[in-house]
Amino acid sequence: MRTGSAIIIIPRLIITVIAMTVTFFAFPQSNRGTITPVESDDEAPQQPILHYYDKHGAKLDKPVLYLVELDTVSKIRPSSPYPLFNGISVGVNFADAIMTLIGQQYSSYNILAMASLHNWFFPVLEAGVGWGRYSDELNNLYKIKAYPGMYAKIGLNYNFLYKSDPAYMVYLGLRFGMAGCHWDKTDIKTTNDAGESIYAPDELNQKCFSIFGEVLAGLKVKIVGPFSLGWNLRYRLGLHSSKGLSPWFVPGYGTGPLGFSFDAYFTFGEKKKKSNALLRDAQDIPVQSSADISSAEPAE
Repeated sequence: MRTGSAIIIIPRLIITVIAMTVTFFAFPQSNRGTITPVESDDEAPQQPILHYYDKHGAKLDKPVLYLVELDTVSKIRPSSPYPLFNGISVGVNFADAIMTLIGQQYSSYNILAMASLHNWFFPVLEAGVGWGRYSDELNNLYKIKAYPGMYAKIGLNYNFLYKSDPAYMVYLGLRFGMAGCHWDKTDIKTTNDAGESIYAPDELNQKCFSIFGEVLAGLKVKIVGPFSLGWNLRYRLGLHSSKGLSPWFVPGYGTGPLGFSFDAYFTFGEKKKKSNALLRDAQDIPVQSSADISSAEPAE
C-alpha cells in the first residue's frame, strides 16, 4: 500500500517542479524584483531639492529649490593639536664648558635656533666656534694647536611627544655639519735610520674643510617660564675632508664619533593646545543640517 502511494506521489512532484520551472522562465524578467547596485560619486555636485514646506511645517505656495550639501563625516587624520608654527627656541650649548673644567683639551661653543612645526617637527640651525690644544704628555711625540674655526649645522628633530605639553620633548634628530680647520703641529719627534730620536720639521698653517653628519637622541624639559634645559647624545660620522688631511680636532665635531650636548633654551611664541585634538582635513566640507533649510514664508 505504501509502495503504491509513493509511485503516485513521485510523478506528481516531478510534474510540479517542471511546471514551476516553466512558469519562472515564461514571465519577463522585468516583472521580478531586482537589486540594482548604487554607485556613489563623492566628487559629483549635489542636486537641488524641491521643498514644499518651510521649517515650521507650513506648506509653501510654490516649491522652493534648495541646494543641500549632505551631512558629511570628514576623514580624521592623526595630527598634532598645535598650530603649524608653534614658536621658536634659541639656545646655547655649554657641554664643553663643563668638560674643560675636568681636563678636556678642546672645546666647541655654539648657539642654536629651533622652530616648532605642530610641536612635531623642529628644523634646527646651529652655528659656533671651536678650538683646542693637545700635548702628548705620555710619549712627548708632538704638540698640536688648533686655532679657532667656525662651524655650522643644519638638521631636524622629530618629537615623539607631539600631542603632549610642549614643555617636554623626547626626540631623535639628524644633523649635517661643515667646519673649517686650521692647526699647527710642532715638536714632532721621530727616529732616523740609526734609531736615534730626532725632531721632524714642524707642520705649520695646516688647513682643511670638513663635512660630517650626526644622529642624535635627546630630551628637553621646561624649567620655569620660557626657560628650558636639554641634553642629547650624538653619534658622528666624518663624510669628507679636503686635501686628504685628517685633523686631530674638527670644530663642532670634536676628536671622535661620540659626543653629547647640554643646552639652555628660551622659547618664544608658544601657543596653547587646541581644544579639539582630532583635526579635520583642511578641505573639510561644511556640514549642512535640516535646521539650515530656508524658512521661506508662503508667497503672496
